[in-house]
Amino acid sequence: MGGKIYKGTPGLLDLISMDKPKIEDATKTDKDNYLEMLKETGALYGLDKNGKLKIKAPSSKKYRNVIKPLCDEKKLQRLEELETLGQGIILPSDPNAMCERLELLMASKQAGNTGLRNEIVSICDELLRQKFVSHDAYKNVMLTLNK
Repeated sequence: MGGKIYKGTPGLLDLISMDKPKIEDATKTDKDNYLEMLKETGALYGLDKNGKLKIKAPSSKKYRNVIKPLCDEKKLQRLEELETLGQGIILPSDPNAMCERLELLMASKQAGNTGLRNEIVSICDELLRQKFVSHDAYKNVMLTLNK
């Protein structure tokens, strides 16, 4: 998450790991950090089959009972508040997380999935912008992508 280190308090760890965390036991800092993690990693949002941004699992109990009330407190429920890149693609700020996602996407493309090009290009562009990959590595991925 951009190299930020979060203090693993009991409240934050419950919010992250429990299906039914006791939201009343979490401090304001715990809640703020949890929402920041969800936003930074893109864990709360995804793309639907038409490529439109949407909330993941809006009918889950954790979303209804924990995440939505926290988002409502912070007014984060509006999708347009998210920072997006490319064609509505949400990228984590952590280059390591982007590399992991890129590896997964490239393996999926090799397996025959054809709807991944925009996300792969967006990740590569961002990694190049952050100087996390060289121009040569970028070109190699683009050549592989065009095969």
